[in-house]
Amino acid sequence: MAQNRPLGLFLISLFKLGKAGLLVVLGIGALNLVDRDIGDLFMLLISRLHIDAENRLVQQILLQLNLIDAHMLREISLGTFIFAAVLLVEGSGLFFQQVWAEFMAVIETAIFIPFEIKGIIHHSTTARGMLLFVNIAVVLYLLYFILRKNRLSRLELSAASSSVQPEE
Repeated sequence: MAQNRPLGLFLISLFKLGKAGLLVVLGIGALNLVDRDIGDLFMLLISRLHIDAENRLVQQILLQLNLIDAHMLREISLGTFIFAAVLLVEGSGLFFQQVWAEFMAVIETAIFIPFEIKGIIHHSTTARGMLLFVNIAVVLYLLYFILRKNRLSRLELSAASSSVQPEE
């Protein structure tokens, strides 16, 4: 961090880039499952973990996994790659302190907050609560950062214009 880069902005950029990397891995994983029987793979995992295959939860998961077909896996993969690209652009922009990326990050992060609130209302978990808290904190930090930077720029312009004396 040789530049005078705010630590918060740097950490948010790393977080966004890390999420992009994870999404790429998930997308590749989904593509690797296209020609495979997901139900059989799941039952193999259950067997290796020595979990009762007749367990009600295992059977419910197996029913849901059997609904996933190759077309759905390709769609999931495409969606993860598109979102990874958005996060890569956003994270890179924040890393290089681009103003457009700050606005992009506020919008992209804030868009998901209502869905996170809805998820908490329907099924509250600690992880969902923490995710909501982190995303609200990121939006508030970025808004504070943008407004503060804008205010400082105006003050610098005001000071520069008042120091210029008109010639007589």
